[in-house]
Amino acid sequence: MIIPTHGIFIMGNNKVSSKEAGLEIGLVLGRFLFNTDHLHYGYWPDDLPIKPSNFKDAQDLHSKLILDIIPEGVQTILDVGSGSGGLAEKMVLAGYQVDCVSPSEYMADRIEENLGDKVRVFHSTCEDLILDDTYDMVLFSESFQYVNILKALNQVITATESNGYLLICDFFRKPNTGKRPLGGGHNWQTFQDKISEFPFQQLLNQDITAETAPTMDIFTTFINEVAEPVQTISARYLNSHYPSIMKMLRWYFAKRIAKINSIYFSGSLTSETFNRMKTYRLLLYRVILGDME
Repeated sequence: MIIPTHGIFIMGNNKVSSKEAGLEIGLVLGRFLFNTDHLHYGYWPDDLPIKPSNFKDAQDLHSKLILDIIPEGVQTILDVGSGSGGLAEKMVLAGYQVDCVSPSEYMADRIEENLGDKVRVFHSTCEDLILDDTYDMVLFSESFQYVNILKALNQVITATESNGYLLICDFFRKPNTGKRPLGGGHNWQTFQDKISEFPFQQLLNQDITAETAPTMDIFTTFINEVAEPVQTISARYLNSHYPSIMKMLRWYFAKRIAKINSIYFSGSLTSETFNRMKTYRLLLYRVILGDME
């Protein structure tokens, strides 16, 4: 997800997680600013200039990267964490039978509106998913970072037949880099240690960090040219009209405001930071159930 969020959004008596709200906001902004329904990083080869107008092309190249490595013989795919269904739609058009998993009611509704009966949508988290079928491949495209590693890998075992596949396209945290200023992602070494306990044969481990990192520069451009000016203008207006209320709000949310400013308005969300703290991997495994004890 290219727009990280923090905290809890309150709507009536129901609490909406920041992750779900961030996905919904990302979809709205992506449609308006970049004419895209995708919610993932872009893939930026050397010949694609890094500028906002090319963001949709970079995302299409990211999807193509995934489609190009789907093994021959795969027909059925379980797409876990499907966003608004952009990649699922491309897979359907390529001839695959796709089922989607989405814990977000908003996103699940978007998938069903966009794709209708072309896909089946499970309104569930990966961990709580109950399946009535098996699949040739399970796919996590920038959704593996949100799941419990062991529970997700056990779900893959349940979902695939012997010699099925697991495809992960996501970023991980490099060891000893911490979570600030750029959070998200499982620890890369921890992931490798845990997956080694499962009957998965690694077929591909492609490092695409350098090609995906420029997405952070696009995000920073949006912050500098849109978000920060809007924040400044709004604050100036509200301070002039409601000084007492604004003073109280600044006091009450002081820690939250400081945290947001340190992350989003510090100038640290750059491709350089991403390259230093993250490793973005395209991973393909064969599931060898016959080797299980």
